Amino acid sequence: MSKLFVSLVLALLSAAYFFGADASAEFATLRNSGLLLFSLVSGFLALRPSLQVSSEAPVNHLETTVAAKPTAAQVAPATVSGVTGENEVLGFLGLMQQKGRLLDFLMDDVSKYPDAQVGAAARVVHQGCSAVLCDYFEIKPVAQNAEGSSLTLNKDYDANSYRLLGRVIGEPPFTGRLLHRGWLTTSVKLPEQRTPASAVSGAPERVIAPAEVELS
Repeated sequence: MSKLFVSLVLALLSAAYFFGADASAEFATLRNSGLLLFSLVSGFLALRPSLQVSSEAPVNHLETTVAAKPTAAQVAPATVSGVTGENEVLGFLGLMQQKGRLLDFLMDDVSKYPDAQVGAAARVVHQGCSAVLCDYFEIKPVAQNAEGSSLTLNKDYDANSYRLLGRVIGEPPFTGRLLHRGWLTTSVKLPEQRTPASAVSGAPERVIAPAEVELS
């Protein structure tokens, strides 16, 4: 700063001499011109380091922040949450298989059996699976009207609770015939499932119901 200040003072003094002195004197003109040139060069040399610093490309802190990789602690909750959700689904399927033999019934080709045998198997599946639903869910109909009756949906009806079929024209209220009452649950009490080693290791195979082996 002191070098820059001296250079500016010399430039002002040179200008004063140059314009205030007797311009007809050749010596005074050369003297003042040289002093002015010296002051300008000195000022430029004093400013050059600061100009070099300011001309450098600024650090983009925003890009640095955005490009930063997430930490393991930030990634872990999403992974654990995904595995937990899969465990709950597989655990529920396991219960339906254990109590109602649902997978046995659905994965078998029932077309090769007579209707009476299929009906008997369906009764077992119905009893076991309905018991699982009653044990772990509180289920009730969405619509209280009887199926086949007329139903009017007001302007504030819940679109997630009612599926409109047929010709849907204009805005509610809508009036139509109730084909199915729908179902909703007010409580879910699924048992906590242990994360199997296959899920931790990332293996695609997941056991829903174990194979049963009778020892003699």
